[in-house]
Amino acid sequence: LVLLVPELTFLTGLSDLRKNSRMLKDVMWEMVQSPQQHYQRLTSLLRRIRDTPEASRELERWGLVLDTDIYRTQGHILPVERINLRHRSFLPAEDTGWHREVAKEAPITTVSFNSWLLVYPKRLQHLAKDLLGAMRSSSGAMGIQVGQPMVQELRDDRIESYVRSIQSSLGSQDKMQMLLCIIPSGRDDIYGAIKKLCCVQTPVPSQVINAQSLMGHPGKIRSVVQKVLLQINCKLGGQLWGVDIPL
Repeated sequence: LVLLVPELTFLTGLSDLRKNSRMLKDVMWEMVQSPQQHYQRLTSLLRRIRDTPEASRELERWGLVLDTDIYRTQGHILPVERINLRHRSFLPAEDTGWHREVAKEAPITTVSFNSWLLVYPKRLQHLAKDLLGAMRSSSGAMGIQVGQPMVQELRDDRIESYVRSIQSSLGSQDKMQMLLCIIPSGRDDIYGAIKKLCCVQTPVPSQVINAQSLMGHPGKIRSVVQKVLLQINCKLGGQLWGVDIPL
């Protein structure tokens, strides 16, 4: 048994921050910074240490001297890789992202999913309707055919309800290509149960969507659905993009 003195301990981790979006945004703002911002903050800290007599005396006592600038060395920038889709190729932008391009073009190979199961609790039926609408409107430009799903609307969001419904539906169908579940926010227990069922007990490709990600303005939902379609295409054996690898 390890006893910790409260006055000498510090809270770590971000588990509770997810409930406070403002605080999480502030934390991410501090963490995700450009190299130039990192450099400015580090040199500012070094100058403050130099200009603070107490800090300087402490470093002298240790026999340490801090330069007021960081070490500089010669870097090498690699050439940008060309991304190949089915009908065209392009060079990604400086942020090395290319989600906008793949959402408007057909991937190298696509897999149509016509035999699939959609599971959601009754209180999230409006999100399920929005999800289906966004999938149909986004799939055409991406060259992916999305058929009408077999729908299971649950009376509640208990783990047992999800598991029983999925097992019953998979057992009554000869070949189900894909299972797509909408789960309430913050329910990692449901996610774990679905993945255990679909990866171990009754193997079938599965996609689980957090209800929180489907809430907001239509542009945000469309972006989420485009990423989901790309993930499903991969899980069913499709190929999204490629790069040139010379001999």
